[in-house]
Order: sequence, then structure tokens, then C-alpha cells
Amino acid sequence: MSKEILINCGSAENRVAVLSDGKLEQFFLERGDEQRPLGNIYKGRVSTILPGLDAAFVAVGLEKEGFLPMRETAESSSLWEEYSDEEDNGPGGNGDRNSGGRKQGGRKKGGRKNAQSKENRPGGVRTIQQLLRKGQEIMVQVVKEPMGGKGPRLTTQISLPGRYLVLTPREKRIGVSRKISDPVQRRRLRKVIQELLAGEEVGVIVRTAAQTAAERNLKKDLHYLLNQWRTIQKGAKKAAPALLHEEMGLVMKAVRESLLTDIDHIVVDSRTEFKKLNRFLSTFDSQAQSKLVHYRGRKPLFEKYQLEATVEKLFKPKIWLKCGGFVVFNQTEALVAVDVNSGRHKNRKGQEETALKANLEAAEEVATQLRLRNVGGIIVIDFIDMSSRKYQKQVMNALLKELKKDKARTKVLPFSEFGLVQLTRQREEESFLKKVYETCPYCRGLGVVKSLFSLGLEVERRLRSGTYRFQKVKRFRIEASPPLARYLLEEGWDSLRRFARRRGIRISIIDNPELGFQEYIIWALSSGGREQV
Repeated sequence: MSKEILINCGSAENRVAVLSDGKLEQFFLERGDEQRPLGNIYKGRVSTILPGLDAAFVAVGLEKEGFLPMRETAESSSLWEEYSDEEDNGPGGNGDRNSGGRKQGGRKKGGRKNAQSKENRPGGVRTIQQLLRKGQEIMVQVVKEPMGGKGPRLTTQISLPGRYLVLTPREKRIGVSRKISDPVQRRRLRKVIQELLAGEEVGVIVRTAAQTAAERNLKKDLHYLLNQWRTIQKGAKKAAPALLHEEMGLVMKAVRESLLTDIDHIVVDSRTEFKKLNRFLSTFDSQAQSKLVHYRGRKPLFEKYQLEATVEKLFKPKIWLKCGGFVVFNQTEALVAVDVNSGRHKNRKGQEETALKANLEAAEEVATQLRLRNVGGIIVIDFIDMSSRKYQKQVMNALLKELKKDKARTKVLPFSEFGLVQLTRQREEESFLKKVYETCPYCRGLGVVKSLFSLGLEVERRLRSGTYRFQKVKRFRIEASPPLARYLLEEGWDSLRRFARRRGIRISIIDNPELGFQEYIIWALSSGGREQV
């Protein structure tokens, strides 16, 4: 299986695509003007204690204050539950670190190992008031970007991810990714890290990529991370709020995380980014430098690899399946609804077999699209109805198999009695749809607009109400968008003229190109000026 990273750099936007055998596996997007604090480390000041939520708000210098829940402040095992430490030598489960250093993969049964249990909090800390006070300065890291009207989510469990290791300055333990199942390798890695950490009061998590790494590469990675931490500690002398450590930009971070698996080529179309990546890779893995290619072709990089159409599909609500069926994504404020339809697909064997084939394709496509679109939160999938439990199990297995490729944590519930599948997907940042699109100024997010007939009736009702409010006014003017003004003059004029005759008033209609399709203004005109109805 061949894997490539394609990096397209523009003046205001960078895009990164990870291909597996020519198929888009991951997609990243970064706008030049957007603020991306995920992974950043700040010295913040506690502004508000929230006893009812067992949390606090912390000012870190961003537009909105960060939210710090108690479970992210206590020295708990929640950061480590995906890993094996000195007292747990058995492999099993799965998990690795993402770019922000937080855990990935499914949680163990039972959740955070009583991370929220007051009786088990270290040091006897039972409430947020006992741990923090208003005005206190603390070091925090962003684990979830600001979304909508909410500020960033914070933690005091600092982690610095590298190529092979994750440094955890406040967790003085050694952990090994459970994806490294070979006991010989686990012992080797633990021994190497113990020797490298001699005299250092920090913790380390060994990432999956370190399974075959040479000791010199692990040493180089650890040295890099320790230097980062020392720089952060020096900066911590600043007054809060202050930025102590800024996480890598999209290009560097995407390359670092993609190198956790075997990559054949890293192709970048910017000379500047090529030089930066070359220096960056020399720090982490000199072998990866030989895979770095500067693309100089005249044809745009994504067009050469026929990716533009695939990327554009990520923003469309309807995705066609090979069988002739289709999937519709509807992203609402509260959740994402996914509807599977058989469309043109027909199977001679019967309705159940038709539904099964379409659902199997849809299960794979939905999981892929959730990953590529960076959709998080609650997702509800309405598969085509199937009464067979056997067929439902096949569809569920297909969905789970594809979700395993996703680095974000997911939790999936079985088919409900209504044939729905509910799941949650870890959300650390806004979906690409919300980054690229904004609410339509005409429909205001409804997805539909009123018909001209309905708007005409609405204008007439508003005018009637206005004439009673301004009983002494005899002249009214309607300013409307060009389509609406044209409709009122051509289709609604007879009704308006009859109303004007009965009320003894004069009505004029003009078009205003600055108004949106559904917009209009009615003015009451008098010798004293005009007033909006």
C-alpha cells in the first residue's frame, strides 16, 4: 500500500491531503487569518469559579475565556488510561496521541477510571474551590478549540507530542502505546526511555511510531521535547495572560502525525514550505528527508492528482454511492443527521438484499466522510430499513471497520428499534463546512426562502398594519429587492391598488438592489420626513 502526503500552499490557505493507494484518506485545511489555539500552552488567570459545574473560567488572552473542568485539573489517570505504565505490562486495547497530545481510541469500559470521583481525587482535593481561587495564575493547554459562542476547553495536564514520544511534564511515569503488542519491543522501549530519562523529573509516553525506532532517534526526539519544556518554563515567569508555547501550523503538524505510519512521498508545491519541512524532518527523522519532494509542475498539485473534485465533494450534502444509492448529510446546530437512500439501486433478489448492499456501501462512505469533513459531536444515521438482524450486524461491522481508521474517538450504539444508528465523534475543532461556508444571508440558514407569492402577501399585511398605525399619513413607499419589487408591480399591483383606493392613500414601489431576496422596507412619508412601518 502506497501512502503520500500532498501539501498545497496558497497565499491565504493551506491544504494537506493524505492519500492511500491514490484514495483520499485524510484532509486538512487552514486559513491564513484563522486563530488555531489547539495544543497551545498559556499562562492564564482564573477569572471565575463555578462550584455548580465543578469548573472554572480562565483568561488566557484569547477572545473568549477558556473552560477548565475539574477532571482536567486533578492529577488523575485519565490522561494515561490508553497506555501501559510501569505497573501494567500487558498489551491490549488501542490508542495513540494526536497532535495536541491527547489520547485517541476508545475508552476503557467504565470511562475515566473514576476521574470524576471525589473520593479518588489525589491529594484529597474534592472541589474546584479547594484547588483554585479567583485571580490565581496557572499553566493550561488548549484541548478543544473555541466553537460557536463557546471558548476553548483547557487542561492543566500538559503534554508535548513529538515524532516518537509524548512528553508529560506533570506525569512522572513511562507509558507505552498499547498498539505496540510485542512484549519484547515494549520492554526494550521502556528500558531505553528509563535510561534516557535519568535525572529528569518528567514523564514520557512512547508512541506507536517508536516500535522500530533506533535509540538515537528516540534520544533526539526526547532532547527536542525537553528543550521545548525548558523554554516553556522560562516563559512561565511572564505575567498572565501569556502565550508560552504555540503548537505547530497545519503543514508541520499534519506531516508529524502522518509520519506515525509509513509514508512513501511528501510532495509540497511551495519552496518556502519545502525548506521549512526539510529542517523540521532533520530534527525528527533524517530518513523522511529523502521522501520530501518539491513539486515544480505548472499544473496545480491537487489537479495533477485529480483531487479537486474529491475535495469539493466534502462540502456537498449529497454523496452518490457506486450502487446508485446516495447519502445525505444535514448538519444542524445540535447534531448531524445522515440519511441513506437506495436511489436508483435495485436488486432482483429482493428488497432486503437491495437495502443491505446500499447500507454496506453507505456505512463505509459515512465513516469516511465523517473523518474527511472533520464532523464531530452527535451523529444519527438513518439506514435503509432492514428487518434481518444478520444484515444489521453486517452493516454495523462495516461501519466499525472503517471507523477504526479514524484517529478521533468514537462511540457507537447498536441499531435502535427505529433502524437508526447513533454515534459520537470527538470534536476538537470546527468542521470544514463551517470554516468554508457561512450562513446564507437570504434564507438565514433555513435552506429555503419564501416564495414571491408569500412575500407579496406579507408585504400587503405589513402595509395594512402600517396604515392603522400611521392613520394621518397618505403616502407610503415600498422598497424591495428587484425580484420582489418586480413581482409586486406585475402580480400584486391590482390588490395593492384596490387597498389604496379604499384607504385613500398613495403607494409607490421601487427596487433596491442592496436588499436581499426576502427583504423589503415600507416607509410612511409625510411633510415631517419618513418613518419605517
